[in-house]
Parts: sequence; C-alpha cells; structure tokens
Amino acid sequence: MNEELNTLEQLFSELLSIVKKSGGSEYTPQIRTIESILSCLRDNEFSDTSKMEYVVSGHRELYPPRGGLSEFFIWDNDFQTRKQLNEPLDTVRDNIWGILKQYSM
Repeated sequence: MNEELNTLEQLFSELLSIVKKSGGSEYTPQIRTIESILSCLRDNEFSDTSKMEYVVSGHRELYPPRGGLSEFFIWDNDFQTRKQLNEPLDTVRDNIWGILKQYSM
C-alpha cells in the first residue's frame, strides 16, 4: 500500500497544480480538499490504512452529485487545443480512480 500512497501523493499534487492553474475561485473548496489529502499523505503520524481511508473519503468529496471536479475541465475555443489541455487532467483522474476503485464501496 505504501507504493500506492506515494503514487497518490504525486497524482494529487498534479491535480492540485492543474486545478489551481486552470480553475476559478468556484473550485476553492476542491483545492482545500486536495491540500488536505496531500497533508494527510505526507503526515507520518497516520497508518497507511488511515491514510487510505482519508484519501478515499476526500476523493468522494471532490465529486459530489452536482458540481465539484466532475464538471471541471479546461476550456479553449479550439477543440484540438482543448483536448490537448485536458489530456493531463484526464490521465491524473483516471490514474487516481485506478488506485482508489478497489477501496471505494
């Protein structure tokens, strides 16, 4: 699990960078949640199991039924540019879900 936690820390760091750079102020709650997840992952006071539980819970907060990061994407009028800009975001999301889906119920 330790390797997964290290990978998740990298992925959430990338996600934070993307949301901070391309998201507006309406994504402040999600930015705070991601920062909180990263803080937990970097804290040596918690067990790996506790960290994973916190990450799974925080990840759910990022994707509520309406709003949140489920509606977040980077806009550009040109389709090809928009697709290119959103590829890293899609990759990070997919990789996070690839790890967390086994823990989510």
